[in-house]
Amino acid sequence: MRRFAVAVALLAFLSGCVTSYYAQYQKQHPEWIPAFPDIQANLEQTVASIYAPSVTGNRLTVRRLEILRIDTDPWQEIDFSELRSGAFTSSDSQGYVVIADFVCQGRVELQSYRGEKIAYYLLPDNRLQGYDHFQFIEACTVYNDFRPATGDVIPLERSTLAWMEGRYPKSVFHVTEIFRKGLAYAKVGRVDDAKRMLALGVQGFDVWSKERPEFETPGIRIQLADERSARATRDQLVMAIERAERE
Repeated sequence: MRRFAVAVALLAFLSGCVTSYYAQYQKQHPEWIPAFPDIQANLEQTVASIYAPSVTGNRLTVRRLEILRIDTDPWQEIDFSELRSGAFTSSDSQGYVVIADFVCQGRVELQSYRGEKIAYYLLPDNRLQGYDHFQFIEACTVYNDFRPATGDVIPLERSTLAWMEGRYPKSVFHVTEIFRKGLAYAKVGRVDDAKRMLALGVQGFDVWSKERPEFETPGIRIQLADERSARATRDQLVMAIERAERE
C-alpha cells in the first residue's frame, strides 16, 4: 500500500511538471496576445502558437517539429529542448524556418477521425513572413491558411519546400485547396506559381471527379468540398491569373 501511495504521489508530481510550451511562454509573457498566424511573430511566439490547445475538441499533437536557422550554410538545426529550456534564444539578426508535422485525432458521436498535415513557417530576420498553416476543425477536417512569400523571401520559400521534399512524406491535398493556393499566388503577382497550382489542381480534379478518393482520413469518407465548389474555385483562379497577367 505504501509503495502504491508513493507511486501515485510521484505520478502527480511529474504530471504537474509537464507544461506545454504554449502555456510556458504565455506564463513568461503575460502581455502576449496569441493570434496565429501572426505576421511579425518571432520564433518563440510562432512555436508557442503551434502548440496552442485545440479549441474544437480534437486531440492535436505535433509528431515532429523542426527548427532551422537559415542564415548559416548549411542550415543549422536547433533542438526544441534548447528553445524550451531557454538555452537558445532567437535573435533578430538571424533567420529561421519552422516545420511542423501535425496529427489530429477526433471523435464525432461514435465515429473516429484522423488527419495529418505538414506545415511550414518562414521567419527571415526572426519575423513571420510566409506560411502554409493548417487548422483542424470538426472531425479533423482541414482548413488551410496559406500566405505565399513575396519579394526577397521567395527563394526561402522554395528552399524550404526543397528541404521538405526528401524529409517528409507527401501530404494529401484536396483540389480546392490547391486552387486556393493558386489564388493566393495570383494575388501577390506570382503568376507562374499560380499557373503551376492551376495545372496541378486540374490534374487532381480530373481524378477526383471520376474516382472520388478519400482525403485526410483513410477508411472514412469526408467530403471536404463538392464538385461544384471545386469548379467555381478553379474558374476564379483562371480569372485571377488573367487579371494578374494584364497588370
